[in-house]
Amino acid sequence: MKIKHLIAEAFRGLRTAKISTITTIFTITLSLVLIIIFVTLSVNSGKLIKSVKEKVEIEVFLSEDISNDETNDLREKIRTIGGVKNITYISKNEAAKIFEAEFGKEMLEVFESNPLPASLRINLYDEYKSIERMNKIKNLISTYPKVDDIIFPEKYLEVIEKNSSVILTINLISLIIISLSSVFLVSNTIRLVISSRKKLINLLKLLGAKNSFIVTPFIIEGFILGIIGAIFAGIIIFGLNYYISSKFFENELKISILNYENLIFTAVAGIFLGIFGSLITVRRFLKKEKAVI
Repeated sequence: MKIKHLIAEAFRGLRTAKISTITTIFTITLSLVLIIIFVTLSVNSGKLIKSVKEKVEIEVFLSEDISNDETNDLREKIRTIGGVKNITYISKNEAAKIFEAEFGKEMLEVFESNPLPASLRINLYDEYKSIERMNKIKNLISTYPKVDDIIFPEKYLEVIEKNSSVILTINLISLIIISLSSVFLVSNTIRLVISSRKKLINLLKLLGAKNSFIVTPFIIEGFILGIIGAIFAGIIIFGLNYYISSKFFENELKISILNYENLIFTAVAGIFLGIFGSLITVRRFLKKEKAVI
């Protein structure tokens, strides 16, 4: 009977302070949408860095007079090097086709014969794609015969290494700021609901009601507000996901903010914001009223 009374009291409180209730739901919804968008951006920025790193390769240009046996022997030697994932042989003709696709056929027509050398493209495991490790592999391969030149995008990799740690730090700091700001906004909005029932709280205290009896309906209200806010946030996220999917469906990096993990996170975060915001606000209110008395 007591539980039913507390739940009924929570719903009655929400109906009584309609404007404050709507404002709280709006605040929770907005906070959740911002958090989900930011989490999505953080996850996809990590995916983008990984996607770019996957394209980083070492290219070994071979001598003009290298034979097939020497090429195969060189490939086997390189395959034994730690960190090598796979090796792709690019013949002179294939190199010409790649060059034409990128720069146009006219660039090669000025030459009497194909000036492009055959090469080996070496893909490494991600943990080996650092400037230090790739330079070690480069120096080792340069000691092998029939190797004319070795290149990899060192400057490109340097930018990735410097910015990836900065991006992760910014993401972490921003997530903390957004989360704390959301709790602050929700708790301050819920304060309007509690202030509107100041007389009722004081009356219950005069009648000898325990703090747990006074606080519980507000916690239930916070739970209800959090669920409602999560539902509205889910609807908005669904709309955003539909727009992004239809706009950027051809993008190699598939950005999606609608998945089971995000929906579960939205529900849990909504409940947390509602309950925690209510709890800290009503406790602060009770302490303030006690100090006044």
